[in-house]
Amino acid sequence: MKQLPKLIAALFLAVLLCIPAVFAVFYYTQPMEDVSYELFQFADDGEEYWNGGDGWTVYTEEAGRQTELVANGIGGYTGLAYSGQTFYYSKELTEESDSPMLKIDAANRTVSVFLDGKIIYTDCPELDNRIGYLALPMMEYDRSEPVTVSLPPDYHGKTLTIAQSTAASEKQGDDGTVWPCEVTLYCGYAYESGLIASSARTMIPAVLLFSLLLFLLAVFIWNASQGAFTAKPLVFALAVLFQMCGILSEADFFYQYFGTLPIDLTDMFFHFSVGAFLLFLTLYASRLRLLFAAATLLQWISVLLSFSIQTGKFLEYGDLYVFFMNLPQITGFLALAAALTGTFILWKRGVPFFRHMGQTALFLMIGYLLFLAVSIPILSDYAASVFTRLAQGVIMLLPKFALTLLWNLCLLSGLAAVLFDFIEQVSRRRTELEVLSSKNRLALESYENLRLQSEEVMMLRHDTVKHYTLLHTMIKENPEQVSGYLEELIGQTKRIRPVISCRNQTLNILLNGKLGMAKAKGIETEIDRCDAPEKLPLSEPELCSLILNILDNAINAASVSQKPLIRLDFHCKAQHFVFSCENSVPDKTSDNIKTPTPEHRYGLKIIRQIMKRFGDNMLSIEQTGNIYRITAVIPL
Repeated sequence: MKQLPKLIAALFLAVLLCIPAVFAVFYYTQPMEDVSYELFQFADDGEEYWNGGDGWTVYTEEAGRQTELVANGIGGYTGLAYSGQTFYYSKELTEESDSPMLKIDAANRTVSVFLDGKIIYTDCPELDNRIGYLALPMMEYDRSEPVTVSLPPDYHGKTLTIAQSTAASEKQGDDGTVWPCEVTLYCGYAYESGLIASSARTMIPAVLLFSLLLFLLAVFIWNASQGAFTAKPLVFALAVLFQMCGILSEADFFYQYFGTLPIDLTDMFFHFSVGAFLLFLTLYASRLRLLFAAATLLQWISVLLSFSIQTGKFLEYGDLYVFFMNLPQITGFLALAAALTGTFILWKRGVPFFRHMGQTALFLMIGYLLFLAVSIPILSDYAASVFTRLAQGVIMLLPKFALTLLWNLCLLSGLAAVLFDFIEQVSRRRTELEVLSSKNRLALESYENLRLQSEEVMMLRHDTVKHYTLLHTMIKENPEQVSGYLEELIGQTKRIRPVISCRNQTLNILLNGKLGMAKAKGIETEIDRCDAPEKLPLSEPELCSLILNILDNAINAASVSQKPLIRLDFHCKAQHFVFSCENSVPDKTSDNIKTPTPEHRYGLKIIRQIMKRFGDNMLSIEQTGNIYRITAVIPL
């Protein structure tokens, strides 16, 4: 309980530090407020045309002679003198804007832009760029982006004039109608912040996924360095790679680099990521592997089939084409739902990885449902959109939104399970190293105990003939001294260090090392029975932890008692290994009595935790007078 306030304080400080960090990272994902003016805009169908906006004049000019064109009321103007004639439209700029920029939606038209009669932009710099002398040609292709022109800071009050080309082969539209391009005046800062925000919204999750990819590859390499060449982290890294590529393919600038492709790369990478993640779960699912393998195979077949169809080489566009195009959504949702169901089943069966994944998934589901419940009165639009999109997916049998929710749930849960699994591996490896170090130390102590015992036996053996000769003489001359002399010899024999020698070499090392330590502290040791199988149903770290905690507690208690004593009895009985340790404890009225130390309490907790796997009745702890006894029964 003493650690709880420290833990709460640490969590509070961590969250307190994370809040400004998250704010700083995500601040640029939101663009500045865009203040823009639609200077010239087409009318929507069914609306009365507003003549492109106030103040515009549309005309032609040839060698100083200006002819105004007539508006047709729906965005077009008539009155060209000949096909291909360049026309102009101008307006005085009265709108206020910081960092003013013009956007002209010219598709295959060439344009020149003037401010108070001075050229500031042209698609054709080789021409005579003066108002009234231009003959702009049409472009041979459509632009992928609108024309953007930066205006000078002192633009306000000046006259904007745009020259635009028309087709030379025929008159524009019916009866020689021309259509000016849409023109927008906007703040360059807002536009640039929009580009920054778009890039940030793309790069932040991509960088996070890239960091996760590096972590998973590091786990893969670490496992290989430990002698475990497992493909699980590598497959999860593949799923993360597909997810990262899907996010990057959604970027606004993606097609500027790679052009237009016949298939939807975003959907393809997403469904490949789902398939790779299902394969990752299959590698972990030893008991329900058939279920996970079937879900994985179904997803991969539907994805490969769908994107083969989208190339247009196997099937023409139609209802069947649309069905196969949307097939991965349906199979992905069903496969992830089956995998999540299998996760909860394996959690109940005690599989550690799926226990972590199931607990995380349950926590996230409850948290999201609580968030939705809270958002109904506060963020009603968001909650309504969630329920609407879920309902539409059910009605149309296209669960794209539900699939996204389920995918995010499974991905985060799987990541948490991988992190817990990695932490447990590192902890287990650290424990193994500590146990190995303890075994090495105890092996040296065991060797020292054997050496000292061998010396004591050799000394006793060296003096045996002398003792027999002296006893023979005493029997004849002083028989009354024989009894006292024999008692002295028996005491010397009892003082010889005990040595454990059973079939289990690990127990020999542990017990001999600890008994030597007990002897050095003046504790009398007795061995009633000494037998153990070569193999016990415990790992090396568990066996070492169990025996060392029992003996450490016994030595600590016996060392402060009036008659220090430790008695061991371990043997096999009825397919069970029974290990019993008795030790003396101080009298309750003794001045030497000590309260149990924290290490003693932790030792008992560790002993109970190890023995819990064999049942609650397999560990017995009792005290009779000044004797404390602990008995562990391990089924063989």
